[in-house]
Amino acid sequence: MPEIEKISKSQLDKFKKLIDEAKNIAISAHINPDGDALGASLSLRKSLEKYGKFAEVIQISEVDNYLKFFPDLSQYKKPSLDEYDLFIIVDCSEFDRIDKAIEICEKSKNTIVIDHHKGGKIDTDLNIIYSDSPATCELVYEIIKRLKLPIDNEIATLLYIGLVTDTGRFLYSNISELTFLTAAELINEGADYEYVYKNLYQNKEISKLRFENHILSKVEFNKPYALVGVSKKMCEDFSMQMGDSESVVNMLRDLKGIEVACLIKEYDDGEYKISLRSKEWLDVSKIARDNNGGGHIRAAGFSLYEKNMEDALDTMRKILKEAIDD
Repeated sequence: MPEIEKISKSQLDKFKKLIDEAKNIAISAHINPDGDALGASLSLRKSLEKYGKFAEVIQISEVDNYLKFFPDLSQYKKPSLDEYDLFIIVDCSEFDRIDKAIEICEKSKNTIVIDHHKGGKIDTDLNIIYSDSPATCELVYEIIKRLKLPIDNEIATLLYIGLVTDTGRFLYSNISELTFLTAAELINEGADYEYVYKNLYQNKEISKLRFENHILSKVEFNKPYALVGVSKKMCEDFSMQMGDSESVVNMLRDLKGIEVACLIKEYDDGEYKISLRSKEWLDVSKIARDNNGGGHIRAAGFSLYEKNMEDALDTMRKILKEAIDD
């Protein structure tokens, strides 16, 4: 079987040139990192370290509890330098998504982006952006494999976590033959898939189940969409993090008769973060891009700024109705 390759040789050659010329390298994923963001950044850091480079993953926000089983998570930490020879952004292609790390990025000599999101406008020394990839970890593995960079059991496990989480356990429509080949090769490289599945899907706290049940009791069903808001007070009442509510949007999307699910999460300063999931015909990435967000056809998000949750809910009702009626 011929090799399936996505990244061009010229991009790989330039990537290697930039890392070979760099004495120190910073890696940053987006704020509020998910499994793919953490998996891509931590695996790339360790591979570059084993290659002989000084590399750090810059911590720009806290990691949600459900991801704290990650191998090598101690390497997600505050930077030790003010600037680096090379700054690599993974799993996003907008500078504002890396929060305060932008200050370090702007001082660094060269910048690379590795991402799979649609609609990014970032321009760097090297953009490795393939929106048809289901996960950034798929791209990072291709870079490691084709450049013959070091890989071990832990690196393979980190990449496998990102692949599993961003494909919804290989459920979403943007997976390909390459995705399954990548998963198989990562297992051959020592990825501990049993450890991954146990921690991601068989380790839920009873308190989180109660939190999810409470959120589900508040859902507004208006087929073909389902809509629910999660307030800061709800999180406090159940001693949960806002990230613990994210699973609900997938539960709603999976219901018969629901094409699009919307979760509204309340943050500080009037910010309401919107998570969207769709099933068959609605492109939620367009909704997100129209509202200064981004993502994929079946999974996307953006932020609204409103006075209160009811205003945020009302705004989303209008946005969803308009998108569905188009």
